Amino acid sequence: MKPLLVLVVGPSGAGKDSVIRGAEATLKNDPRFYFARRMVTRNTPQAGEINISAEAFRQHTESGYFAKTWDAHQLSYGLPRSELQPQNAAVQIIIANVSRTVLNDLLAEHGGHVLYITASPSEIRRRLEKRHRESAASINDRLRRHIPLPEQLPMTTIRNDGLLEEAIKQCVHSLIGLVERP
Repeated sequence: MKPLLVLVVGPSGAGKDSVIRGAEATLKNDPRFYFARRMVTRNTPQAGEINISAEAFRQHTESGYFAKTWDAHQLSYGLPRSELQPQNAAVQIIIANVSRTVLNDLLAEHGGHVLYITASPSEIRRRLEKRHRESAASINDRLRRHIPLPEQLPMTTIRNDGLLEEAIKQCVHSLIGLVERP
């Protein structure tokens, strides 16, 4: 049976990476779950990502290595095809952090479920400012960026305005529910 692809999306600053890392730590010994790694042309490594140079990214793109690529915030991201085909036959759920801009394409090609992680605008602003990675103008651009989600998505929404542990619990509960559904 083909694993279900769970696409994690949401606005910058909603805490997607933190929730995903927490869920991965909770589910690390459960072979039913596989957390895909994306490649990114970022200079500073982050959990859940493999950093590569812009030239290596270009070569991978040209060779067909990626299932999907996207650009955001002056960076290039790619989801390797191999990450959608884990070698462990016990895997039932593949979790991939992607951009809302590629959601339609990935769902059309692979099917799946969307896990939408969001937070209030004030909380998102606070988190983006706390990162100290970008200017106030860039943060304002991120907050104005609106990418509508397609209608009728198979989707679960997690509001990450409170304690991170609560959002992680919701995420884990949702993922386990997807495995256990009839």
